[in-house]
Amino acid sequence: MMAPSSSAPDWRGVADVLPQALWLIDAATLQVLYANAAAAELVGRRVEDMVGSSVHQLASAPQDRLFWEQEPADIAAGIRSCTSVWNARRSAQVPVERWVQALTRDAAPHDGGAAPLLVMSMQDITESETSARKLEALLAELRATLDCAVDGILSCDLQGNIRAFNHRLVQIWKLPNALLIRRDDAAIHAHMQAQVEDPRVFRQSMATLRHEPLLEFTQIFRLRSGSTVELRSMPQLVHGKPAGRVHVYRDISSETEAQAGLRLAAQVFESSLDAIFIADESDAIVRVNPGCQALLGHEHEMPQGSRVTALIDPGVPEKTYLAQVRQAWDVQGFWSGDVLLRRGTDELATPVALSWVPLRSEDGVVSQSVGFMRDLGPQHAAQRRIEELAFTDALTGLPNRLQLTHRVESAIDSARGRNVEFAVLFLDLDRFKIVNDSLGHPFGDRVLKLVAQRLQQCLRQSDMLCRVGGDEFVVYLHGADRKVAEAVARRVLEEMMLPFTLDEMGFSIQSSIGIALYPHDGITLDDLIKHADTAMYRVKERGRGSYGFYRPQMNANLLSRMKMEHAMRLALGVNHMAVHYQPQVELASGRVMGMEALLRWTDPQLGAVSPATFIPLAEECGYIVTLGAWVMEQAIVEASHWHASKTPMVVSVNVSALEFRQPGFVDRVASLLTRHGLPPRCLELELTESVLLQEAQEMAQLLGALAQLGVGLSIDDFGTGYSSLAYLKKLPIQRLKIDKSFVDGLPALERDQAIVQAIVSMGRALGIAVVAEGVETDAQRDALAAMGCDFYQGYLYAPALPVPRLRELVSQAGAGKARVSASATGPSS
Repeated sequence: MMAPSSSAPDWRGVADVLPQALWLIDAATLQVLYANAAAAELVGRRVEDMVGSSVHQLASAPQDRLFWEQEPADIAAGIRSCTSVWNARRSAQVPVERWVQALTRDAAPHDGGAAPLLVMSMQDITESETSARKLEALLAELRATLDCAVDGILSCDLQGNIRAFNHRLVQIWKLPNALLIRRDDAAIHAHMQAQVEDPRVFRQSMATLRHEPLLEFTQIFRLRSGSTVELRSMPQLVHGKPAGRVHVYRDISSETEAQAGLRLAAQVFESSLDAIFIADESDAIVRVNPGCQALLGHEHEMPQGSRVTALIDPGVPEKTYLAQVRQAWDVQGFWSGDVLLRRGTDELATPVALSWVPLRSEDGVVSQSVGFMRDLGPQHAAQRRIEELAFTDALTGLPNRLQLTHRVESAIDSARGRNVEFAVLFLDLDRFKIVNDSLGHPFGDRVLKLVAQRLQQCLRQSDMLCRVGGDEFVVYLHGADRKVAEAVARRVLEEMMLPFTLDEMGFSIQSSIGIALYPHDGITLDDLIKHADTAMYRVKERGRGSYGFYRPQMNANLLSRMKMEHAMRLALGVNHMAVHYQPQVELASGRVMGMEALLRWTDPQLGAVSPATFIPLAEECGYIVTLGAWVMEQAIVEASHWHASKTPMVVSVNVSALEFRQPGFVDRVASLLTRHGLPPRCLELELTESVLLQEAQEMAQLLGALAQLGVGLSIDDFGTGYSSLAYLKKLPIQRLKIDKSFVDGLPALERDQAIVQAIVSMGRALGIAVVAEGVETDAQRDALAAMGCDFYQGYLYAPALPVPRLRELVSQAGAGKARVSASATGPSS
């Protein structure tokens, strides 16, 4: 480079117009040789003051001083630029950027040649520093903003390389510290993929975004941690061209749960069996659910905007009710109570249980309210039904015993201290069991309803008819004396004698009535009913179909019946009962052809008890089953004796209806025959017509089984029951027995003669043998023989005899040489 003196006029002019500050410095002495105008402006000193001064006076920063304190050779060799602070404009410090450069390297100081010149230039960088600080602050703010964002943000280039991400992304994806310290984009992507429940879907989504840089993409991922993350990916454009992609990840777990909750709430609202309405802050209805609509009635549309009080009737003025509701909301947070739901102008209001809850805004103001209504109609109906069942008979609808008790106790309370009377009637339907057994219990229940209606017509408004169970009724006659009670009983009997018709079937129902009077026959309802019941049983003993008043002596009779029943149940075990046998004689030959077994009871205290007394008692209490089983076994034992002694006797046993209906009856008969070695033809069973009329199909099956077994079948007391001759041709009957009541009139009474002749003729026509019972005179025997009767039995030949006397009689008659065909009755007369 040329020396400055030879070229000064040229370069100084150029240097003075440069915007940069320039100094020409002697490298050896570090003295300023030249400074331009920009240098004077920068440092605030005149050029002539700086020329010849040391460069150290221009050094402001420590690093500048250290630089100029080096050896001249080091300074010339260490050409560099740096940023520094310069004391400019006297007191102010200005940030500058400084350059130092040697102009020549022709000679080094230790060689004695010319020392190099140094050019130092400086430029004020205040504005650029300010801009840089602003930019840095802006970047810091942006970084802080990103880290404060609720969403995780990930910026990538088009190849997927990561540019930046925020702290929320770290939290959402749980990035480990190891991935934050070192840069490993592949590891971060792999970690994110591993956190997704379905990595395949995540991997496919990222691949799609790489192949389609302009695609705006949304996807929801379920993480293994249980969180739900939504991805929104947008392309990053620079000058309208894709330069990268920004992924925004949002944890929407709470939103998803909230939405699920809202969906569930909506589903509950729509499907709730309770009626629900929603009202606004002014109590105007804005929505009702289907349950509410159904409760209102499908045809009834509740207009939107109607007030809640238009929907319900609280039973108090509207203002009062709403004030009560507001007070309850403030104190309890809800209002609940029973109100009436208006269902329309032509419909009755429905009782409902209402719970009304306010919904408040953040400042505590009621913004909406929700009402929950439950239909109380079924509950009220059930309560009414419970009360009805508690006080009425379920079948007939009549008052029951409890309601009768309340009524009578009230009458007794009001009668105290006054001469007041009333009557209690106990009514029982005679032989109603036949209706149930023959036509079934459903039919019998319908008959009871008809009976209840007819009885009710016989009473006054002040009286009460009560069904106490089965076919038993109790009547309370208000203020009735003996004369009134008797008149009512007569009217009831007359009304009951009128025929009933049901399902085009005509029939008659007879009843027996017992009457007890207050206070003569009792001062409590229990005593009055018990005594009326006692009087009714006495009526039944006298023949049924009538009425009777209670008398104290009846209790004594009941006590004797109880004692007799107790003694009867003990008699078998102490050998006080025995089976006697009455021979049956063939009218044509006069020979003994069989025998009937009859039960006899001799008690040490009671003496000989008539079968007419204890047999009905046994049937009434059910003990007849035990007695009948014992009589049958004794008869089979006796018949097996005659069979073993080569003089076979056929013995018949009278079977009661209750015994015949016992389960396994046919099997028990077959077992007894097998056990005692008796041929079935030597046993005959006597049945009454009432047995044959019960459950006709079932009876036919039982009788068929007995006939197939080989046992003979006979009808006892033929003509005294509800005869239906149809069974004679359908059932395997072998013998008819004419009742003693028809034989007694022979031969004088023409009517009895006609009945007996008809039975004998019918038996002959059907091929059925006929036996006459209770023959006591020769005239009766001769009349029977003339009519063609086959057999007879009775006192004329012999009464019922114990076994030793029977065997003696048969031996004397030579029965062993005859063919015997005997019948035996069970526990009968």
